Amino acid sequence: MLTLTPARIAAAPFRLGTAAIAGWSGYLAGLVRRGATPCTLISDANRYSRALTSATPPRWTTDWPVVRRWPLGGLRDCSTSDPARDEIPTLLLPPQAGTHSCIVDHSADRSQVEALRAGGLTRLHCLDWAPATLATDGCSIDEHLAVVAEAVDHLGGRVNLIGDSQGGWLGTVYAALHPERVHSLTVAGAPIDFHVDQPALSVLARAPHGAAATTIDFWYGAARTVGVPTTDPIGEIERAMALLALLHDPDEVARWEAERHWFTWKQEIPSAFRAWIMRHLFVGNELVAGSLKAEGRVVDLAAVDCPVHLIAGSADPIATPRQVTTLAEYVSTPPQRITTTVADAGHIGLFIGRRTLTEVWTPHARRVAATS
Repeated sequence: MLTLTPARIAAAPFRLGTAAIAGWSGYLAGLVRRGATPCTLISDANRYSRALTSATPPRWTTDWPVVRRWPLGGLRDCSTSDPARDEIPTLLLPPQAGTHSCIVDHSADRSQVEALRAGGLTRLHCLDWAPATLATDGCSIDEHLAVVAEAVDHLGGRVNLIGDSQGGWLGTVYAALHPERVHSLTVAGAPIDFHVDQPALSVLARAPHGAAATTIDFWYGAARTVGVPTTDPIGEIERAMALLALLHDPDEVARWEAERHWFTWKQEIPSAFRAWIMRHLFVGNELVAGSLKAEGRVVDLAAVDCPVHLIAGSADPIATPRQVTTLAEYVSTPPQRITTTVADAGHIGLFIGRRTLTEVWTPHARRVAATS
């Protein structure tokens, strides 16, 4: 979901102008280096058009076996071939905001799954959420928590929980409701306090519920209809401009296309779940207000007392560092058992950036493995 702030709106013309200048400058420099001819221009135009319009579905880099299935998705086993028998298993909850779960295994050199395995998490599983169907469109928070619960059961009843983006607050809700089943909780790029740094959402919270819901649903529907990701439409235009500067390098174009396939793939979440998220989290901010209910009871963040690891991107417009790290103020975990990492990354870069994977996720996996 797009996070609207006055600063982001004011910066949009500058960002787009800078992106256009950089894209065209890079492209013209590439033409000179290649000794371009009219045929080059025609070839580039065709390549650029194909890259921007191709609709190949995103795929997992490795075809990890699915060991459990539900109407809402499946459980993939990403364990090593000879996992440690006494290790507490790890369950990875990928982003789920109209996007494909394979972002955690994006490519051979940009895989969060491989970074976690490299850090010693040998018993690693990941949920793979399925697109909404007529049968699942009415599923809301309780049905999604039930999938998490059954996945934890499958793994022995106690796990290290890692939640990316929307998976972060989902994991937090589960940990608060079932603290005895979570050995450690990692929240990455996930807003916990949805209104920190987001004055537009605070304004919506004070608006009549109908007006707030209509505003958000209008933006969501319009953006999805024209194929612009709801996470960062300005960023999508910037990426299109960046592609111009890459047209001289087929490998870079292929990498860009792989990222775009994930960004633009429309994988709807159940409408009942989306409505619940909008009302209770984005607008109501009920998770930190202490009024959020799931599974028929109040979600009390103070029930979380396990080790907590908070990972944020310094340049993340979707979940600012303060939105993520505020969880430390609400849990009962002692301060010495809470770690906070602010990486030099944006929202998606937090999960697929080469440097972030190497410098943040693999060392983090080592810390979790050492206590598991």
